[in-house]
Amino acid sequence: MIVLRTIAVILMTVIYSFAAVITGFLTRSDEAAARIMAHWGKILLRVSGCEVDVEFSARLPEGGAILVANHQSYLDIPLLQVALGAKARFVAKRELGRIPLFGKSIVSAGTLLIDRKDAREMIRWVREAARCVQRGNWLVVFPEGTRSDNGSIRKFQHGAFFVANKCGLPVFPVFVDGGSRAFPRGERFIRPARMTVRVLPPLPANGLSLEEMAQTARERILSAGANHSASPIACEAHHHPLKKGPILFFSRDGSIVEAKADLTGGK
Repeated sequence: MIVLRTIAVILMTVIYSFAAVITGFLTRSDEAAARIMAHWGKILLRVSGCEVDVEFSARLPEGGAILVANHQSYLDIPLLQVALGAKARFVAKRELGRIPLFGKSIVSAGTLLIDRKDAREMIRWVREAARCVQRGNWLVVFPEGTRSDNGSIRKFQHGAFFVANKCGLPVFPVFVDGGSRAFPRGERFIRPARMTVRVLPPLPANGLSLEEMAQTARERILSAGANHSASPIACEAHHHPLKKGPILFFSRDGSIVEAKADLTGGK
């Protein structure tokens, strides 16, 4: 069953990637392609047999915002697409952009690719990230710089916090869990697992140094992880940003919650 699910995920990824690339080319915009890839993330987790719990401790703004998350697995991106919807944009390492077809699809959907070892790339990334959030997107950054091997959370780099300071935007720490069980580093097959997203209260955009912001965000995520038990987190359906296409979440008692509401409060 695990092998069949993985084959289904690969075929589905090819189809959605092709659709996103064509849509991005025709529309010359990342919005429609981002909606396609957000739907890909939702279907990918369903097909993989993963159950998702989402909890928001704060309302995300209608305008732009920076979200910083710990990084366990390649599944973190589709997991966050499920939680945040099509307004989410991601920062990813440049190697992902070299994957045939899929690399072009994530670029079409607004993903910013970066080579962290190249100083000139960092300058370009900061400019592109600033433009991205100024267009009203929620930019998701993994400030550890790479996936964790054992679930530990490395020291956070400062790039995302610099962009937040420059643009006067809040930073929302995000705790993610379950990717290391569903698709750990070095694994070939995706396994069913319960996955969690917790969007935590924001840090102030000003008043803290970059190092203080990075440390505070990391400490909040570590605290959320310490408080995270084996029991699933109840999903607040009325806070979930998905507008179309019901997706199944599981509450503490195992009942199914259908989330359709718009987190931003928009019409």
